[in-house]
Amino acid sequence: MKFRFGFISNSSSTSFIVCNTSGEKKTIVDFVKENPHLIADFRDQYDWNTEEGGYTQEKLIESAEGQNIEFDPGEEKQCVFGDESGTLIGEVFDYILRGGGSSESFTWRFDEYYR
Repeated sequence: MKFRFGFISNSSSTSFIVCNTSGEKKTIVDFVKENPHLIADFRDQYDWNTEEGGYTQEKLIESAEGQNIEFDPGEEKQCVFGDESGTLIGEVFDYILRGGGSSESFTWRFDEYYR
């Protein structure tokens, strides 16, 4: 039997493939602005962690502004989001993007789960 002494983390992160399907350069902020339903879906599905005022579209946009993810036209990019990052976008996207989806300028799909 093995014993572990010290810090043990239950944190995770998830890798997604996000594709800019438009003919214009886009950013992760554009992705968030184009998909306001993602934060609403997160609040509906994970009400155990949605203190009042903390999980809004505006706060998710602010969190996305802290990321430096850009997409050239037609570019497909691996993006990793995790609740261990301490950011709202990390926490929300780690859970809510797992089912995949699409919008006017983007598609996304699950790639890999890290623990």
